Amino acid sequence: MSVYVVYPSGRAGWKLLREGDPDPLHFAEREAAIGYARSLADVNRPSALKVETAHGVVEASWYFDAGRR
Repeated sequence: MSVYVVYPSGRAGWKLLREGDPDPLHFAEREAAIGYARSLADVNRPSALKVETAHGVVEASWYFDAGRR
């Protein structure tokens, strides 16, 4: 199962990382990062998406079941 994590960048903006990948994608806006992550998670079911704070606390999460679209 793929797990996608959206979290604030240390400098500015937001990052999106698929767990296991070496480099995250960078986004200027939080909603853009979440929207793209939701799209990736939806087409790569089963998958999960987490939005974390700067301290690594999960503030929102979604699960994309393999059997539903």
